[in-house]
Amino acid sequence: MMANDLRTLRIGSFELGTRRTPEGVIELWAGEDLGLAAGLGWAHARDRLVQMVLLRLVGQGRLAECLQASEETLEIDVWARDMGFARDAAADVERLGSEARAFAEAYAAGVNDVLRTRRRPFELLLVGHRPEPWGVADVLLTIKIMTYVGLAQSQVDVEKLLVQAIHGGVPVEKLRRLLAPHLDGLDPATVEQIRRLRWLAPLLPPSVRFATAGARASASNNWAVAARRSATGSALLASDPHMEINRLPALWYEAVLHTRDDYRIGITMPGVPGLVMGRTSRIAFAFTYGFMDMVDFFVEEVRGNAVRRGDGWAPLEVRREEVRRKGAEPVTVTVRENDLGVLEADPRREELEDGLYLTRAWSAQRGGAAPSLEAILRVLDARSVAEAQSALRSVTISCNWLVADRDGRIGYQQSGRLPERAHSGLYPVAAAEPDNRWRGWVDPGGLLSILDPAEGFLATANNDLNAPAGPLAVNLPMGSYRVDRIRAVLAGLERATPEDLQRLQQDVYSLHAERFMALLGPLLPGGPVADLLRAWDFRYDLESRGATVFEQVYHAILARVFGDRLFGRDAWRAIVEETTILTDYYHLFDDAILGGDESWFGGEGRETVLREVLERTLAAIDPAAVPRWGETRQVMLTDIFFGGKLPRWLGFDHGPIELAGNRATVVQGGIFTAHGRRTTFAPSWRMVTDLGSDEAHTALAGGPTGSRFSRHRLADLGRWLAGEYKVLRGRI
Repeated sequence: MMANDLRTLRIGSFELGTRRTPEGVIELWAGEDLGLAAGLGWAHARDRLVQMVLLRLVGQGRLAECLQASEETLEIDVWARDMGFARDAAADVERLGSEARAFAEAYAAGVNDVLRTRRRPFELLLVGHRPEPWGVADVLLTIKIMTYVGLAQSQVDVEKLLVQAIHGGVPVEKLRRLLAPHLDGLDPATVEQIRRLRWLAPLLPPSVRFATAGARASASNNWAVAARRSATGSALLASDPHMEINRLPALWYEAVLHTRDDYRIGITMPGVPGLVMGRTSRIAFAFTYGFMDMVDFFVEEVRGNAVRRGDGWAPLEVRREEVRRKGAEPVTVTVRENDLGVLEADPRREELEDGLYLTRAWSAQRGGAAPSLEAILRVLDARSVAEAQSALRSVTISCNWLVADRDGRIGYQQSGRLPERAHSGLYPVAAAEPDNRWRGWVDPGGLLSILDPAEGFLATANNDLNAPAGPLAVNLPMGSYRVDRIRAVLAGLERATPEDLQRLQQDVYSLHAERFMALLGPLLPGGPVADLLRAWDFRYDLESRGATVFEQVYHAILARVFGDRLFGRDAWRAIVEETTILTDYYHLFDDAILGGDESWFGGEGRETVLREVLERTLAAIDPAAVPRWGETRQVMLTDIFFGGKLPRWLGFDHGPIELAGNRATVVQGGIFTAHGRRTTFAPSWRMVTDLGSDEAHTALAGGPTGSRFSRHRLADLGRWLAGEYKVLRGRI
C-alpha cells in the first residue's frame, strides 16, 4: 500500500486499505481480488445501499411487503414473481464454481459488514425496512435483473408488439415488408393461432418506478484503435454506455482497485463484485448491448393444466406464491411453466381456461447468471486480447465486447446465450411441433470474434453483427448511423490521439438527418421555417433550431405513414409515447420511407405525401417561437427512491439539465416515455484510455454516492455536462 493517507479496513480475514480520490471515487488496496471483492461490497453498501436494496426487492417481488402497499408496487411484484428472477437466481448458486462462489461470498461479507455496523439510510428507516444479510443469490439476482430489464426486454417488446399487431388485425403483408426477411416463414396457420390467443400480457407493467434502481442499456458506443493507428504508439479504447441518466444516484459506481501486482479501474454495478467495464495494467474492455435474440414466444395449446406436445400432452408445472402487502391482504400469484419457459396467462387468476396462449422462453432464465459472474472474475486476470476474448465469450448477456491490450492489439468478441433454433426467432411458432423448439445453445466458440482487423480499428454501436456463415444471432439490431459515423471519423484519422477519441464522444452530427434531408430538401416550401432546415448542419447541439424543426417534420411523416396506413393513429401514438420501439428500431421505419417501395404511400406516391406533410407541418410552426434544441431536451435527475414526489427545494432531485444529441448521433440525448415513466438514453459514463499509460480518463453522469446529504452525490455531473474528463490512475 503506497499512500500515507490510507484508512485500514478489516472484513473477516481480509485487510484492506481505502481512501477516496479528490473526485470522491473509492480506491481500495488488497492482496488479491477476493479482498477487493470484500472491499467493494463494503464500499457499495456504504455509498449505494438504497440502490442495491431497491433492485433486490424488485427482483424478489417484495416491494409491497417491504416498502409500501400500492397498485404500483403490487403490479411490479406480480411481474417479478411471474418472471421468476429470485427463484432462478437461487438455483444458479449451485452452478457456480468454487472460485466464483468465493468471489461472491467475499463481496457479500463486505456488504454485511456495513449492514451490521452502520445505521440504515434514512430512506429505509422511513419505511421501516431492515435489509436481510446479502448473499450469493443476491449477487446473481442483480445480474439477472440487469440482464433482462433494458436488454433482453428490448427483444421482448418488439416481438410482443408484432404479436399484438397481428392479434389486432394489422395487415400481415405490411408487417412482412417492414421486418423483411424475418417474417418470411410466418404461415397463415400461425397467424390464425395468434389471432385466437386467449390472453396477451402487456409489454411490461406500466408502473415501474421502483425498477429505476436498474436502467435500460440498449444504446451504447465503443471503439478501439490498434497501436499502428495510434499517435501514442499504444492501443486506445473508448466507451460510453448510453443508459438512463435522469436518476440519482448514477447507475454505475466507479472504483480504482489495487492488488499487490495489478490494478482495476472502471465502473462496477452495486450488488455485484468485479468490473463491468474498464481496464487493468494489461487490457481494457468495454461492451455495447448486442441485440442478440435471446427471447422467443411459442404458441401453446392448453387443455386443463397441460400443453400439447406432438400427439400427446405434457403437464404444466404450477406454482403459487403469496405477495405480502403492508397493511393489506396478500395476493396470490399463479405461475405456470413448461419445458420451454413461462406460460403467459393472468397471474392473478388461479384457473386457466382451455385455449391458445403464449409461452415466453428466455435463454438466460435458468442458469444464465452463474457463467456471467465466472467471466467477470476470469477477465480480471487476462493478459492479452485473446485471453480476454476466451473469458468474455462465456458471458450469457448479449454484448459486443471490444478489448485492447498492452501489446497494441485489439479485438471484438460477441457474447450471449444464443438458442439454437430453426426459424428467425422474431415471430411465435407452435410449441407442439418438435422441430420448432430450441435444440440447446449455440457453442460460444461459434459467435463472432475478430482479432487485429486490417483497418486498425473496431467500433460497435448496437449495430448488425453476425458471424459470416455462422448462426443468426441478431435479427433486429439498431440502425447503423452511429457506427457508420464513428467508423468514418476513425478512418479519417491517420494517427488517432486520446483527445481525438474524447472529441468523438461529443459528436452530435446525424447521418440519419443528412439522409432524410437529401430527400426532403428539394421538396421544401418557401418561408423562414423551411429556411431553418435549409441552413441546418445536421448537428443536434443545444443551440440548434434546425434540429427542433426537423424532429417535428420527422415525427409527422412517421405518423402519416405508419399511423394512418399501418397501425392506426391511436396505436402509433401509444407505440411512440409508451414504448421503446421507435427509440430502438426507428431504422425499420426509416428504411420503409427512404427505400423504393411506393406501396407505403398508397396511390399518392412518396413525393406527394412528403410534400404535403412538409407544407402542413411547417405552416403550423411560428418561426419566431422555434425553441433551441436544448430547450426541448430538459430532464430532471430524480431520486430513485422518492421518484420525484418530493418538493424540489428539499434537494433530492436535481435539474433540469439539457441533453445534446438524439437517436442517431454518437451522443444520444434521447428523452422518451417507456413503460409509463419518463426516461433517457445518454452517455451514462465516458472512458478513454491509452494502454501505454496507467490511466483512464472518465466522466460519470452523477457521482459516487447516493446520499442526498453527501457532497459526492453530484461530484462528476458538471464535468460530464461540460464534456470534460478526470483522470483515474492505477498504481503497481
